[in-house]
Amino acid sequence: MPSLYRFIRTRVTGALLIALGIIALLMPQVAGRWSLAILGVLLIAVGIAETYAAFRSARSGEASSYLEGLFASLAGTILLLSSALVLDGLLILLIVILLADGLAKLFKAWRKSGSDRFPLILNGFLDFGCAATIWYLSRFVGIASAVGIAIGLFIVAAGWRMILAPATAAQTDTAALALDHHPDPGLRMPGNEIFGQLRSKADTGMPFALAADLFWMSTIVIVFLAIHTGRMPISDDLLGVVSPFVATAGDLLMTLVFAMALMLPARLAWRRATRPVERLAWTLRSKEKTAPMNKPAEWLMNRWLDKRFSFSLRLRQSRISLSAGLMLLLRLGLPITAFFVAFNPIWGFSWFFNTESWATGIYQKMTELRVDTWRGDMIDAVTRTYGGGDELFRVEPAGVSGNGDFSFLVIGDPGEGDASQYSLASRYLRVGQNDDVKFLVVSSDVIYPAGAIEDYEAKFYLPLQGFAKPVYAIPGNHDWFDALEGFNANFLEPKAARAAIEARVDADLKLTSTDARRIDRITAYAERMRRLYAVNTGSQRAPFFELQTDDFALIAIDTGILRTVDDRQRAWIERALERSRGKFTMAIVGHPRFAGGHDIPPTAEGQDVSESSEKFAALYRLLVTHNVSIAMAGDTHDFEYYRENITGDGPARVMHHFVNGGGGAYLSIGTALDFPEQPAAADWSFYPRTDNLRAKMDAEMPLWKQPFWYWIKWFNAWPFSVETFSGIFDFNRAPFFQSFMEVRVERSKKRVVLILNGVHGPLQWRDLQIGGAVIPANARLDDYVEFHVPMDGH
Repeated sequence: MPSLYRFIRTRVTGALLIALGIIALLMPQVAGRWSLAILGVLLIAVGIAETYAAFRSARSGEASSYLEGLFASLAGTILLLSSALVLDGLLILLIVILLADGLAKLFKAWRKSGSDRFPLILNGFLDFGCAATIWYLSRFVGIASAVGIAIGLFIVAAGWRMILAPATAAQTDTAALALDHHPDPGLRMPGNEIFGQLRSKADTGMPFALAADLFWMSTIVIVFLAIHTGRMPISDDLLGVVSPFVATAGDLLMTLVFAMALMLPARLAWRRATRPVERLAWTLRSKEKTAPMNKPAEWLMNRWLDKRFSFSLRLRQSRISLSAGLMLLLRLGLPITAFFVAFNPIWGFSWFFNTESWATGIYQKMTELRVDTWRGDMIDAVTRTYGGGDELFRVEPAGVSGNGDFSFLVIGDPGEGDASQYSLASRYLRVGQNDDVKFLVVSSDVIYPAGAIEDYEAKFYLPLQGFAKPVYAIPGNHDWFDALEGFNANFLEPKAARAAIEARVDADLKLTSTDARRIDRITAYAERMRRLYAVNTGSQRAPFFELQTDDFALIAIDTGILRTVDDRQRAWIERALERSRGKFTMAIVGHPRFAGGHDIPPTAEGQDVSESSEKFAALYRLLVTHNVSIAMAGDTHDFEYYRENITGDGPARVMHHFVNGGGGAYLSIGTALDFPEQPAAADWSFYPRTDNLRAKMDAEMPLWKQPFWYWIKWFNAWPFSVETFSGIFDFNRAPFFQSFMEVRVERSKKRVVLILNGVHGPLQWRDLQIGGAVIPANARLDDYVEFHVPMDGH
């Protein structure tokens, strides 16, 4: 009966996997932007199912039997947490996996005989067909659809394998289960009373061993939760309360991945390789001794054999009981996970091993498709509150009107709250004391990792203490992760902040934990921080704004998470640009048009934003149509400059594009280490230079990061991108390559001058890597970096 039950269960599981595969095939058409993340969840589920099936099979002792489950789990994790990696190589990786899996099946079929060959040969050619199909379709239907088809076929093939699999399972014959036999049949040991004694001892002590395992595992998990609670901001909203638990759940997921991918295969391979030694040791232990054995050696041998016996017994029990299998995986993986949790502060910021950062990935998935809806409702609510009008979203800092010169600072992506952010503080506070500096703009990602209001004191107010001029901001993708509540409370006028937050709550049908009490608390917190640190915020009415003078206009645009603007902000942008006609116009946009040498790059901070590319390009075309002379953005964590020559109707002119995201977040290394040979613009520059960045990384690279560094140097991070690994190399030690810009509106000379500042002051042209005609004709390499743009627009 148990074998019949196992037979039916395997076939039912196979049928369910085939149904799951069909769902995966349809996913890109029905789920849109969510498809890759959902496909990742499906792949992880299949990986776990394949791994468990291999563990219960007759081939459970062979490491190769776990490869399919391992590859599926890893590919699924990549799709779930960072779907943009698909664009950089996951498609190729899936094809390679399918081809390798097909070849392995044909090789196994060649070694078998009879009816066992047919399912292996059929499944091997099915893998080849999947690989060919995904490669062919990716050229016509797009990568997302091709990946969906490939994963669907992969899951269908997994289900098909289970349905056609021979009716065999893990060895459960009476000899293997007999009390006086060793639980590892691979030893081929005859029955022995020693095995019976050890089995009886294990059965007697099983409840105590289980209780001990549960105690130390639960203790470690509680310690994980306590560590995350201490490291992560806790607030009275749902996300703040849940975040440490999400990070702890990530620890457990990482534990299972480590156990399945590393520890269990290694233990099985070691057991297989050392079986001859173990067999000899059991033989020595079971024989009657004709001469006394060295006592310490005998004690060590017996302890080793007891441990081996216990491990083999746990494996046998795990193939029978899912709970026992889960306990075994946790036992194997938790010590490795504990290492990563404990040493993460010296490891450096990394999306790959820091489960506290995984929570922000979940927040992104929860919010990215709601941004436009939320922002539109916020705009409506603020308009109703104030009564509308063309000046509703205008800011008016003192000292910018009239005929005099003035300056302002733009800092992008500052809110990391570590040494890389504070390295710049003394410099922009010093520049901000100049009388001609009238205000400051934060151009993206005010607060990492999730825009929480509890982070504002350490990551915003404290670094800006002493800057007395008005501070404005547009949010980055991380600021949107808490539904923009922290941003609204701190940067919007109190009345506008309350209206905007209430509108977002209403848009979500009041299903979130934000209520009137929380709104009172966070707006009061923001007001208290402004007063205590004397930082001048809270004077704009939306996550975007405009500044209008007689001859100069500044348009600040919020592009959310996926580089999008809602219909209401789009209408406001068009009206603001109309009000800017005839003036020198500068735009600060949430995302750059040019980054890393590419025009409209398909990724932003590691996330796939390709689906919004056409609308994003249309936004920049709108800026070109209205003669915007300077477009500046953050999001990419470095400094870059591109000169766009605009031709067509009317006189030729230039649009200057600046990436200004070096204000404090970890450095984006993809630009300096992977700049294309044919960049999207003929005239370009970036900071830091490639040689300076390489020198810093060579000098500071710790031993445990060397493999990633050599992967970049030897293989250019293939099949992924160099930029993907930026977060791993956040060393937070001098030399720092952070930067910000001072924008001088020199009406007296009819020009706008943009000055690039580093941690020690204005940078020199020799600090930049340059291509084309960027340096002024009369400038020297020792001169300070200044970009001069005539105010007549030509």
